[in-house]
Amino acid sequence: MKILFFIDKLYGGGAERIATVLMNHLCQQHNVIATVFSQKKDSFLINSNISIHKISTKQKIKFIRPFERILKIKKEIEQNNPDLIISFLTHTNIYTLIANLLTKKRIIVSERNTLNRQCCFVRLLRKILYPTADRIVFVTNIDCKNFGLSQKSLTIYNPSLFNSYTDYCNRQKKIITIAPTSRWYNKGIDILLKAWAKISYHNPDWELEIMGDFNTNDLPSELQNMTGQALWLGWKKNVSEVLRTKSIFILASRFEGCPNSLIEAMSQGCACIGTDCEGGINEIITNGQSGLLAKNGDIDDLAAKMQLLIDDEHLRQKLSAGAIEEVKRFDNDLIMNQWDELIQVTMES
Repeated sequence: MKILFFIDKLYGGGAERIATVLMNHLCQQHNVIATVFSQKKDSFLINSNISIHKISTKQKIKFIRPFERILKIKKEIEQNNPDLIISFLTHTNIYTLIANLLTKKRIIVSERNTLNRQCCFVRLLRKILYPTADRIVFVTNIDCKNFGLSQKSLTIYNPSLFNSYTDYCNRQKKIITIAPTSRWYNKGIDILLKAWAKISYHNPDWELEIMGDFNTNDLPSELQNMTGQALWLGWKKNVSEVLRTKSIFILASRFEGCPNSLIEAMSQGCACIGTDCEGGINEIITNGQSGLLAKNGDIDDLAAKMQLLIDDEHLRQKLSAGAIEEVKRFDNDLIMNQWDELIQVTMES
């Protein structure tokens, strides 16, 4: 059948990466078309069988742009006449659902972040419009439960895209996180740097590394003065090869959806620490078995857990083995089968 995707862009973020993985999977059996609003170059490998249609909004008056986008989405739906629409990310979901009110195609919307990270107006629109979708996919059980609509809502986690790496020997004495500076607040870069500053002088043979797009101008002045606490790696294409050499991975986020970076680090056998924040980290890590959970925003608690892992190699090895076992729940084939089943049920309803 013909499946029409709507997503803002196909570069950079975790949601865009998962959308690409899903499209590459579905195009093996279906005719897949992706409508994308960004004109920038795609950064993920996209199957040549997928038709990519890039459209832009030309309206210079900011508050009129959403209406232009809705009209262009409606035109895309009418011209392609899909059997099914799949939309990713909150704003695109809202625009697409409004456009689909008249075309009335079957539609699945996928919410990729924890629910409260939007302004009140967007949350209101989501509450009004999401019930018009055929199915609503969340990436955490807590958000799925809190949103309600149990007859339409379900959780499908992000898949693990790397083959598991089980060897914990010869790991570097390095702590790593994946966090672009543009998302420093969300990813808790300030919390991590301050926690590391508390213990770094006790551990001169250990280093903190931060992987992700780096721009000093993204950071507030306080953090700009602390950048020397870490080695900034920039973005790396060989993420799995980098992770499997590191001893400890930390995600100090204030809020999350279903973080790809944490699943990736666990699959590569890192001993992981994540914050017990709003969102899905505590649905990925089983505390004390496949990782450690630190209190959200608590610099002292994060520092203490970092020091605990630095001091206890046996615990690091235990958490590494537990992480490898945990990520079996996120096997790519398993997650793609869940999407296949969802699509089948949606088309039959």
